[in-house]
Amino acid sequence: MLIFLSFCFSISSFAQEKKGKQIQIKKAKFLKYDTKIGDINRLIGDVVFEHEGALMYCDSAWLYDKENKIRAFKNIRINQGDTLFLWGDHLDYSGNTKLAKVTGKVVKLKDPKMELTTTILNLDRAKNIAYYTTGGTIVNDENTLTSKKGFYNTSLKTFHFKDSVVLVNPDYTMNSDTLNYNTKTRICYFQGPTTIVSDSSSIYCENGLYNTVLDIAQFEENAVLHSKNKLLKGDSLYYEAKNDLGEVFGNIFIHDTVDDYVITGNYAWYNGKKDSAFVTLDPIYSILQDGDTLHIHGDTLQSNKTKDKFGEYRIVRAYRGVKFYKTELQGKCDSLAYSSRDSTLRMYRSPVLWNDSTQIVGDTIFLTMFKNKLDSLKVYSNSFMISLVDPVKFNQIKGKVIFGKFGNNKLKRVFVNGNGQTIYYPKDDKNEFIGMNKSVSSYIAIRLNNGQVKGISFLKKPEVKLLSLNKVSAEDSKLDGFKSYFEIRPKSKADLLK
Repeated sequence: MLIFLSFCFSISSFAQEKKGKQIQIKKAKFLKYDTKIGDINRLIGDVVFEHEGALMYCDSAWLYDKENKIRAFKNIRINQGDTLFLWGDHLDYSGNTKLAKVTGKVVKLKDPKMELTTTILNLDRAKNIAYYTTGGTIVNDENTLTSKKGFYNTSLKTFHFKDSVVLVNPDYTMNSDTLNYNTKTRICYFQGPTTIVSDSSSIYCENGLYNTVLDIAQFEENAVLHSKNKLLKGDSLYYEAKNDLGEVFGNIFIHDTVDDYVITGNYAWYNGKKDSAFVTLDPIYSILQDGDTLHIHGDTLQSNKTKDKFGEYRIVRAYRGVKFYKTELQGKCDSLAYSSRDSTLRMYRSPVLWNDSTQIVGDTIFLTMFKNKLDSLKVYSNSFMISLVDPVKFNQIKGKVIFGKFGNNKLKRVFVNGNGQTIYYPKDDKNEFIGMNKSVSSYIAIRLNNGQVKGISFLKKPEVKLLSLNKVSAEDSKLDGFKSYFEIRPKSKADLLK
């Protein structure tokens, strides 16, 4: 019996704890106790209720004493302290659960940071949460946000929006599937497919945050930025809209639709106002030329738009371990610069160039394009050119400076200026070798076809030797400084990263 009474007492205590404080009537013009439709008090005219710090106003209401709840009609207004105000046409409120449901043509919730309008709003005063599921609009300073579902923490001033979320700002419009928004900091956190569109740019991502005050964003998962004539993609992207500055991390892709070039890598810094980019971690710069693509790789790449009195042009610089690949042309050097103004590749520090079966080295090499085709070549100091005849024979040209001219992207003519030396293997009418020709002359002009010497002209009296092949020693077959680099020649774009 004692156990049973103790159990009953426990249940009774629990029920009292759940009941909550009774709703109080503060004001009403008329009050009538009506038993026909239940044990209720009917209140009419300037009705005011109070419950645990909140005042509730209406034109008329029913108060259910036993259930500790009210139903209120017309001109609904709830004041929770001096910070939260709620208006509507109809109110259902429970004093036990502190749950309020406000409906109407226009239901409005307002605090010092924002104003929310909807048609049905639920307010959980115990958890300080307001929410809607039938569509709502929030105005916060210059930001207007709409969604089908919204949850607002009135203490933390944070919103959670779901389904067809649209944020409109004077400078941009954001569309998202799921968005969290802090009305104090005005920072958006979004999950799911999201787009941000402004007059000058558009952004897509599937996770990230956006500071609507500073216009600074951090985008994750398939981040894509379109800015003017640029497309930036990467695993994640940091972007300052006001300064048009961006950082891209992981699997980056930059495409200029005007200059028609692409840069890939794993880290990039981008300045939209200066139209410049800095790229590292396996970067490759690719530009279309005459139906083919030139790919340039280095430890670091820089692309800058600049201008002078003749107009705008782009300069691309590559540093350390530079290699490039094109179907008809490959190269290697320590550093490289490419200018779109004169379409010239400038190769510095131990440059090596390969075209067809020809290898060219020197202290510095300048390679010029014309109408996207190879046009001319300049090799300064310690110039050396070799052409593969067979696995053991090499035609060789050496001099102070070498000038070359291309036709159909193949080297056709070579002019040696100063200290010219040549070794080549002439053939007879039966296409058989007749020996090895070794000559010395200050100025030499050479004609080539498919990398092979077809004719030599000496512009100053030469010293010429023709040796039979059986008398050519290994030492005689190589000019001083000879070295073959064919084994390190890039054979594809993929080789650039090896």
